[in-house]
Order: sequence, then C-alpha cells, then structure tokens
Amino acid sequence: MRFFYQLERYEEGEYVVVRLEEGVNIGIGAVLPERYRGENYKTIMGAIEEYRHIVETSKPEHFATISQRLLQHFPNHPKVTFAISAAATQLFAKISGMSIDELLLAEGLPKPLHLENWNGSTVIPEEMGGVLEVLAFPQKEKFALLVRNYPKGEMEEVLFTLSRYFAGYVLEK
Repeated sequence: MRFFYQLERYEEGEYVVVRLEEGVNIGIGAVLPERYRGENYKTIMGAIEEYRHIVETSKPEHFATISQRLLQHFPNHPKVTFAISAAATQLFAKISGMSIDELLLAEGLPKPLHLENWNGSTVIPEEMGGVLEVLAFPQKEKFALLVRNYPKGEMEEVLFTLSRYFAGYVLEK
C-alpha cells in the first residue's frame, strides 16, 4: 500500500490530506489543525511521518485494525489516526467493490439525518482515533455525530455513513 500526504491550503489556513493507494484504488483522509489547541500543519505532518512505516507495511485488508495499531504507537494523535483510518476504509471498500455503507453495514439504517437544533451531546469522530472506534461508541442513539466541513469534502462519505448509527449529525460551525 502506498502512502502519501500533502499540505493543502484553504481560506482559513492549511490542512493536511493523507492518501492511500493500491493499484488504481485511492482512499483519502484529512486533518484540520485547530490552532486554539496548539495544532498546526507542522505538528500534524510530523506525526504522519512517524506513522509512515506502520501504514506503508499494512495491507488494505488491515483497514479494520490500522487505527488500533497506530493508537498503540501514537496515542496522542487521534485526528491523524482517524484520517488514516478513513482513507483505509475508503480504499478497502473500493478494492472490495463495496460502498462505504455496505462495508460498515449501514445499509438499511436511516439516511443521514441533519439535526439543526440539537441540544444534546455530540461525539467528535476525529477525537476517537478511528472509524471502528466510532462504531464501538456505546449508546450512539443518544448522541449526534459532529461532522466537520473539510475544504474539499475529503471524508464526507465516511462521516455521513457513521452518522447513520447516531441520532443524526450536526455540522460544525
């Protein structure tokens, strides 16, 4: 599996895009640094460089365990782990000829539900470390999933599929 990452710019600053490739199939994830938390693209890219050997030695079919392996080595970078996990999930779905809905067993669940006036608790998937870690979250029906607007919609399909397991989703403001 080939692993790439690059700096992208948008009106509010910089963010990092990760890309996994196997043949003609591609999975993409992204990390938006939050400056108020002391994050910037340099720290994100440094963490990604540290992950490189784990990701490059993985096979696409390891998509289900890649986040666990990354979190064991780098527990303080769940956003990077989530971006790589989302990219691996997309890649494996494409290789397997499935949609993300099929792969995450979301078919038959309600379509993503936008909760505009949600007053309850939210779950931030990027802080959980991986796609399957989000699915393992207990009592999902009592929480909304916070969906970030990535500049080019990099993880939109994965995030909206995950939201089908929750009460719905709220868009980050």
